[in-house]
Amino acid sequence: MKNWQKLLGILSLIIIIGVALSFLVFINESESSERINILLLGSDDRTGQMRGNTDSMSVLSIDKNTTEVSLLSIPRDTRVDIPGRGVDKINSAYPYGDIDTTIETVENFLDIRIDYYILVDFKEFKEMVDTLGGITLDVEPHVASAVPELHGKSGISRLNGEEALAYLRFRFDEDADPGRVRRHQKAIQSIIQETLNPSNISNAPAILNQLRKNVRTNIPPLEATLIDTLIQGYDIENSKTAVITGEWVTINGIVYLIPDMDKTEEMVVELGLRK
Repeated sequence: MKNWQKLLGILSLIIIIGVALSFLVFINESESSERINILLLGSDDRTGQMRGNTDSMSVLSIDKNTTEVSLLSIPRDTRVDIPGRGVDKINSAYPYGDIDTTIETVENFLDIRIDYYILVDFKEFKEMVDTLGGITLDVEPHVASAVPELHGKSGISRLNGEEALAYLRFRFDEDADPGRVRRHQKAIQSIIQETLNPSNISNAPAILNQLRKNVRTNIPPLEATLIDTLIQGYDIENSKTAVITGEWVTINGIVYLIPDMDKTEEMVVELGLRK
């Protein structure tokens, strides 16, 4: 695969969130830390407000020596302390403050360092999936029957942008928000496979145009000469993933996830987020 083809695949993955592993190419070998942590944020601006809630939040951590990837997802209803606001759902940190407030909230909650961030709106996710010609996901039967936008698609199915977004937003089952987070993680593999498919190379102009317009990040420009190493070193099927867990409670009519801090600490250590 030519370098420019690989570059297209990486840029496409950025827009879909969970694929920030492509930013291994930014690593400075002189840095003392063994890992780089990237905060992945999906903003759902359905209310028309200036900044929507970040309903998809994950920390992607990359070992700079082994290219091993870890992904820790944080349910949007997780109750945490937000600087300047107090205790609230973690997804409200961004609309309340800004990207710096969000980063500080996650750093304080997990006691880790965030090096970079990537922020996209879910509307851009839908457009990107359509640009790719759809993605393939294994749709659970109960989700298929509960989500009209899926048009009855169940099992291994090809989803367009609207269908994929509806699938990722669904959380009205016994798994609630953690199930929704796991569906986000499932979508990552499909996105990677699709964007690296040579048949999508013809979509390069449209994909790159969406990238320039719709992605917010503080990551430096890509170093294309390292993409070969990146592609060869990354193995999503063997990457480590985890989701913050805890107790679901209702406070003043609002549902929160009270995180189990002991288990959270175990996840942070196991995934190596502080190395």
